Parts: sequence; structure tokens; C-alpha cells
Amino acid sequence: MADLLIRDLNEGTKRLLREWAARHGRTQQGEAKAILESSLHPEPSSWVTRLRNAAQAVSGIDFEDPPRHPAREIDTRGWV
Repeated sequence: MADLLIRDLNEGTKRLLREWAARHGRTQQGEAKAILESSLHPEPSSWVTRLRNAAQAVSGIDFEDPPRHPAREIDTRGWV
């Protein structure tokens, strides 16, 4: 596998890369690789896939469970 060296990266960009890497649980090299790969490969057009990828990038999405109501009574007279 080939190596890539980036020279003269400004401190602000390097700091942001370090923060992003920490947020995603990666090394700086791993984060830079993920950024390059995601920007060079086309994003899938499915909104479901984009949502899934966005959720994965932030370690998941928590939804509140909707309130549950008891099931309605069904009038079965004449059915059985």
C-alpha cells in the first residue's frame, strides 16, 4: 500500500484533524484516510444509506420510544 506525506499543513487544520480523529475513535492517519476515501468515492444516492452513514459517523442516533397504548378491542361478533 502506498504512503502519502502532506507537508506544510497549517496548525488549525491539524488541530481539527486531531479533534475529528478523537471523536471518531481513530488515529489522525486513519481519520485523514477516511476523509480522503469518502470525498473521492461517490456517496450512494439512497437517502437511507446516507442516513445510516451519518448515524455511524456520530456513533449512532438515539430515538425516544413513542408512547404505547393498549390494543383496541375488536368486535368479533359474527366472525367466529
